[in-house]
Amino acid sequence: MVDSAYWWAFVVLSPLVYWQLPRGIRAGVLSVASFALLLTFAPADMAALAALAGLVYVAHGLPEGGTGAMGWVARLGRSSLPLWLVIGYFVWSKYLPSLLLALGHQASFLDLAIPLGISYFTFKLLHYSIERGRDRLPAHGFADFASYMFLPQIFSAGPIERFDHYMDNRAPDFEWHFVREGLLRIAQGLVMKFVIAASLSSVVDRLAGGHYAMLAANVAEIEIWRIWATLFLDLAYTYFDFAGYSAIAIGSARLLGLRIMENFNLPFLATSLQNFWQRWHMTLASWVLAYVYMPIVGATRNPYLAIIAAFFVVGIWHAAWPLHWVIWGLWHGIGLAVLIWWTRLFQKRRSQFLKRGWVKATGWAMTMVYVALGDVFPAFYTRGPLSDPVAVLGAAFGIR
Repeated sequence: MVDSAYWWAFVVLSPLVYWQLPRGIRAGVLSVASFALLLTFAPADMAALAALAGLVYVAHGLPEGGTGAMGWVARLGRSSLPLWLVIGYFVWSKYLPSLLLALGHQASFLDLAIPLGISYFTFKLLHYSIERGRDRLPAHGFADFASYMFLPQIFSAGPIERFDHYMDNRAPDFEWHFVREGLLRIAQGLVMKFVIAASLSSVVDRLAGGHYAMLAANVAEIEIWRIWATLFLDLAYTYFDFAGYSAIAIGSARLLGLRIMENFNLPFLATSLQNFWQRWHMTLASWVLAYVYMPIVGATRNPYLAIIAAFFVVGIWHAAWPLHWVIWGLWHGIGLAVLIWWTRLFQKRRSQFLKRGWVKATGWAMTMVYVALGDVFPAFYTRGPLSDPVAVLGAAFGIR
């Protein structure tokens, strides 16, 4: 949405109005203004998402132990049904059209039902529903909930904010450093996304022989060093493009006194794949750790199965079909499972081997290579069949 004049008008005007309002109505006005802005992009989508969010909020707000219809609704709402409704709606709207098309069925009417921002909306609503059921969230009203769920700055591409973090990091009064910090992050994000990422995209296309999608077609003629350069620079492009958007989102929310969770922390300094995911798309990684990895570990006592399953979810969350993103998720899940086994092996022997400087340097190099190689799968998503990234991986090692 950052290419929309309406979005930027909201970013500029909403803080001017927000800080003039009495403290008690700020969240309500912000939620109404946010929803109105999102309606201009996708009115049908927003109506469906608002109904789903309202169902979850109301269900958890009803008293326990009631009788009659309201008691039945309360018991139903506090069950796992709202969670399955969220998951089911997410799967139906995001994956069913592409799967039907892959099977040769016409699904154009379903394409219209894919809601704006459904991926991030789903993860936020699942988090809210789970933690509300556990009674772990701070006291709040519907306006707080609605402003959190529909905040435009983070609606379409994150970060995946936690509700408790959102409530605990709202400033009660205006301070001038909000403006300084917010504008600095916005400027940083604009440079990252529209200057650095755009320049890297042009370089990647030239290295690939005209356009990245042509890399597989030209792979027999392109020198190995150009293939590796393309892979690493495309990974850098992905970082600057996504981290740039995150910086814009965080900075524009800061103008409202909100301190949104950070999404990146110098991931190219990571010395292991585990450390990489502590620095890359951190809000997604922490969400999956809390709601996928930990429950599976608790149920199976098998961290290898849990980490592979967790990153399978990460992959399928991006896109279920074609399978490029799913394979990317499994690539990282299997890599992390091997790393867990490797680390445990040395810990059992009380070895200091992994703490040596040259081992960490080697770990950094191997991590960057592994991440860059895995990134070739989503790079060809909608650009070519799975045989294309496989051909590129082979050519990177001289197999043509």
